[in-house]
Amino acid sequence: MNSTLIFYIFFCIMLISSVIIIVTRWKRYMKYSNGTYINAGQNLIFKTEMSQSEIIQQLKTHNANDTLEYDFFEKNNEYFLEVKGIKRLFFNGILTATFKVEFWGNTQKYIIIHRCNNFQLLYSSGYEAEIFEFMVKKLNCVPQKLVKEI
Repeated sequence: MNSTLIFYIFFCIMLISSVIIIVTRWKRYMKYSNGTYINAGQNLIFKTEMSQSEIIQQLKTHNANDTLEYDFFEKNNEYFLEVKGIKRLFFNGILTATFKVEFWGNTQKYIIIHRCNNFQLLYSSGYEAEIFEFMVKKLNCVPQKLVKEI
């Protein structure tokens, strides 16, 4: 009976801790995504006032304040953001996810980020939410639900 009670206490503590972690992360995602983050696999859309060359230069320059461990590179005239980890977590570099970065717009400029590989679904969904915080802090972008043509 004593071991059963210890198991239930341990289980309840782990359950409560997990719920708290999930709720706090979701609140952070909703804050930085401006309410646009719904689920894994969605296109991440950001409105910006910077030119494409300014954005590329900013993403190639790594700062101490960046929230992600990442590489930004060009391949066949397409741009990619390879996320290697989240700086505030201890297990960076274990899993990587690659996202295609597309620049779009005439009078208003947009950055659209697509997931590149379906095999990355499990851990790239966490990175998708982290990209919102990264782009807001690094490029001062505003998350959007869709691209608005003007």
